[in-house]
Amino acid sequence: MSITFRVLRFPITIGLAFPAFLLILGYISQFEGIELVIWVAFGTAAILLHELGHAVVFRHYGLESSIRFWALGGLAIPDDQVAAANLPDRQMLLVSLAGPAVGLVLGAAGLALGPVVAEQSHGIRFAVGIWTFVNLGWGIFNLLPISGLDGGHVITELTMVALGERGRAVALAASIVSSALVAVLAVAIGYPYVALIAVMFGLANPYQYRALIDELFPARAERRRQQAAEKRRQHPFYLAEEVPASSLLNDDQEPPLR
Repeated sequence: MSITFRVLRFPITIGLAFPAFLLILGYISQFEGIELVIWVAFGTAAILLHELGHAVVFRHYGLESSIRFWALGGLAIPDDQVAAANLPDRQMLLVSLAGPAVGLVLGAAGLALGPVVAEQSHGIRFAVGIWTFVNLGWGIFNLLPISGLDGGHVITELTMVALGERGRAVALAASIVSSALVAVLAVAIGYPYVALIAVMFGLANPYQYRALIDELFPARAERRRQQAAEKRRQHPFYLAEEVPASSLLNDDQEPPLR
């Protein structure tokens, strides 16, 4: 079950998984009544505005897109994914930064509003605090250099601009290390669900390890591709699990763009 609507002519689809996930997080955080409503509403709005940031920059470069929500967030999906994959690295860097930039600006506004509402009711103070967290907090987290997060795409684009194709291996290695460090730190300070997200996006991503091995050992990757091509020739209905390193959880080349 899902609802579909448009914002700025972008199709938006929200299923049950994302609000359900927010409800679970709200329950864990011991929110009740109107607090839970504010949490779900502001969390959904923050993700929507974040994805609109990506979509607007895609449109600036001539690509229309749609936005879909999944359990852990949203995806800005270019209509023409081939054209999106062929955007220059610098343009993709701006696309990746656009989403977190929206959150950081809106979160900073909430931070500035905090002292203004300090004497207001609990509900107003709570609403401003949640607005700040879901925009500023999530925006900062999303900039971590972990595959599947915008920070992972940013570090990939930066390293590839600086090092060429070799930069992809550097970004993949940084993602694995960052995922492990964030998971350990989150558990240590009492945020196990943050650790779970870091593990899901980074350490539990099998394509990431294959992509890193392919980048480090290109001859092996080419041999595997040739073997898959030979199997396809021999068996027309054979489907090889070919996931090139360049498409690994890359919002710029695959549908997801967080």
